Amino acid sequence: MTQYFKNSIFLILACLTIFSCEREPGSGESESGEKDYKYFLLSALGSWPNTVHYMTATNDLTKGEMDITKEGDEINSKGTYSYIVKNGFIYNYKTDQGIFKKFKYTQDRLTTVKEVPYTYISDIASYVWIDNNTLVVVGDTGEGQHIRYTVFNATDLSIIRQGEIEGFQPFPNAYNFYSLGAMTYIDGQIYLQYSFRDGKWLTPEFYNFAVIDYNTFKVKNSITDNRSSGVANGSPYFKTTFTKDKEAFYYTCFPRAGAGTSDIFLFRALKGATSPDAGYQINLTNLVGNKPLETVIDYIGNNKMVVLYRDPALGGSYNGRYAIIDIETKQLVRVLDELPGDEPYEQGMFVQNNKLYIAVNASKGGNFVWIYDQQTDKITKGMKLPNSISGFARFDKLYD
Repeated sequence: MTQYFKNSIFLILACLTIFSCEREPGSGESESGEKDYKYFLLSALGSWPNTVHYMTATNDLTKGEMDITKEGDEINSKGTYSYIVKNGFIYNYKTDQGIFKKFKYTQDRLTTVKEVPYTYISDIASYVWIDNNTLVVVGDTGEGQHIRYTVFNATDLSIIRQGEIEGFQPFPNAYNFYSLGAMTYIDGQIYLQYSFRDGKWLTPEFYNFAVIDYNTFKVKNSITDNRSSGVANGSPYFKTTFTKDKEAFYYTCFPRAGAGTSDIFLFRALKGATSPDAGYQINLTNLVGNKPLETVIDYIGNNKMVVLYRDPALGGSYNGRYAIIDIETKQLVRVLDELPGDEPYEQGMFVQNNKLYIAVNASKGGNFVWIYDQQTDKITKGMKLPNSISGFARFDKLYD
């Protein structure tokens, strides 16, 4: 996790001010805010590992202001911000307590709807929705040598089934642990990236791609792809893949060895395929002028995707830039250079109705939501966001 703050004393005082604020009611006593929200923002205060996250929400991103001194909720005590979001609810695995939780953000409070004991995997390495009520989470058992899955009923968090995924390729010489990437579900099949690593987290010069039968969770086919090493980050903290129109799975490879210097590639697997599309690849690093990419991409419609990268020309900090890429022509369409330089954190953008919403943490001029409309190719300034923070850890919609 990257660290962004310049005045630790100020931020610590700000945190203390927020937590001691007299307006903060006890559980269930809040009558402020709306009962239901469409969008939420997690602001990060302080530096890792002493980072405090504060949640605010709104139903209109085009105007108004989010003010963490007057609204919102501190969330660190309730769970991590490794959020899986669907249908207005937030799902979270609090590993230190062995609890899987379902939250609702309502009346400016993150409220627990349901929680169940859960310790079957060490953490969520990847996840996918099978339908609106069926969630699959995948992870290892802690020692990194067995990959397990759990299928949850999202309504009541009951476990539909769980077990170990069978049929991965055997460990190659010198690599004794699995490294999981991202996954998707298309027509009865789960596509999953995975790799191997050693005890020092070094990986081989390739990655693996598995096609898994959802009914049995057995690997139907697994191939080695030498075009890149590394895998996308499939955890809920990041957004490094997308599924386009339920027809193709687009995923990145982030090499662990040589991180920051190795090129980042975009690959894809087509619906019904048993292996990646060997004829398709985009060198994303080259398209943005050989600048370092951040771990966030997304599909914005009309065969276009967005990537976040760092532009050293903007300086050592506040150097985040967003670029639009055509995934069919494999060309850079444009850089959103109308935006101020961003100090990106983890997931500071999302897409809805062909519009890209970006929470920009700027060095000057204030923090705002910026809205890129693909149909008009115009950018507008929206809601005012909290200042004096170290970053926006998550900015997202609560409903698809």
